[in-house]
Amino acid sequence: MKFCAGANYGACALGALLFAVNISCGVSLAGLRPQAKQTKSNNASAVPTASRNLYLMGEKISRAVLDKDIPTLLAYDRADLRSADEVSLKNTKSDLYCYIFDSDCITWGSGNWRSVYEKLSQAHQLEIKVSVSSSPYDRQTYGNLFFYDASAVSEKDLRSRDYLCKEGPGNITSWKFRLENGKWKPVTPLFDSETRACPSDVQGNE
Repeated sequence: MKFCAGANYGACALGALLFAVNISCGVSLAGLRPQAKQTKSNNASAVPTASRNLYLMGEKISRAVLDKDIPTLLAYDRADLRSADEVSLKNTKSDLYCYIFDSDCITWGSGNWRSVYEKLSQAHQLEIKVSVSSSPYDRQTYGNLFFYDASAVSEKDLRSRDYLCKEGPGNITSWKFRLENGKWKPVTPLFDSETRACPSDVQGNE
């Protein structure tokens, strides 16, 4: 698996130039794990349909990670990457498998990277932040999912580019989507797995 850091990173960070309107909400994932604490979303009823639908996708994706349900994860993968990712996820030592499921075999970074599974399964208060933004350039709607432990990461932290870039590898998981014909389609690979610098489009949260 290749990680984008140069030219390829432009696709991962498209929101740095495109995003003008930002709508976000935090929704608790209480119930995914017995120890998760239940929280209430004060603005859940006001969230636009597209944003709510993206959150519901995030909930299903989270469950798939916690259940290690690879077929379900692949169903949300980019169509052009699905076949190759399926092969990678069958190899428990591949970069993609380690990135999503096994922190022990992650070989990049300075030791602060944790797998998506570890971040979700060890969260005391697992939540999803949905960020939906409209681009004035291509007139497309983009959305980001952020998965995090609300007991350790605050809303203020999620709006800080410096925090996300520094703490993202250990505490936050993200994934970028685009709304196409009323359906959310992934822009980046599984859980922004080719982005090592920062979670995708963190600049759009400032």
